[in-house]
Amino acid sequence: MNRIAAVVKMHSRDKWSWFVLPWLILFLSFFVNFIIAFSINNDEGFTSGGLASIFIYLFVIGVVTIAQTFVFAVSLSIRRKDYFLGTAISIAIVSAVSTVILLLLGALEHGTAGWGFNLHFFHLAYLNDGTFMQQLWIYFSFFLHLFYCGFVISSLHRRYGRNGLYVFFIASFLVGAAGSYLLTYYRLWLDIFSWIGQYTIFQHSLWIFVLTVLYAGISYLLLRRATV
Repeated sequence: MNRIAAVVKMHSRDKWSWFVLPWLILFLSFFVNFIIAFSINNDEGFTSGGLASIFIYLFVIGVVTIAQTFVFAVSLSIRRKDYFLGTAISIAIVSAVSTVILLLLGALEHGTAGWGFNLHFFHLAYLNDGTFMQQLWIYFSFFLHLFYCGFVISSLHRRYGRNGLYVFFIASFLVGAAGSYLLTYYRLWLDIFSWIGQYTIFQHSLWIFVLTVLYAGISYLLLRRATV
């Protein structure tokens, strides 16, 4: 437990990357969109996708975390298992805190009629559907999903190097291209979008969490055999 706590402490020392920069990016995006909404100031309102910036940032953190901390942690005789668990606890804490803050900002935005200019930045239709507990889960699961999506890519690089990444991305491209061709050939795109549209964002978040667990498991297996 002490070594896991040491990993959590190691990550928390990088306050700029984990706590400051994501919110700085988000609020800069909000400021720009606020100015636009103020300039337009129409009854239809202004809906922004700027909230995606903080989710994308979590993906980036997932990609760079191993490169920045793995070798250092292992050099301090921290086991790979402890490194993985400590990192998992760190991202869970960051995701939980970020989720609560975003929902509070969304509630404030909704209560002030979009900051007085009908701006939809933190409170978005569909994303904020469902009960409060469902919204908590939606945000939390998306944060974890994007982090581990980046984390598994970084784990693959740590285990197999650049050549491993090249093979992975080429294979992914070929599979994606073949799948896209088949879906187009058999005219299945509309059926797929119709199938996706019949579920709520909360239901989608449950399926996404299954993928998150898969990413995390693969990352763990890769890191267990990763060299320094």
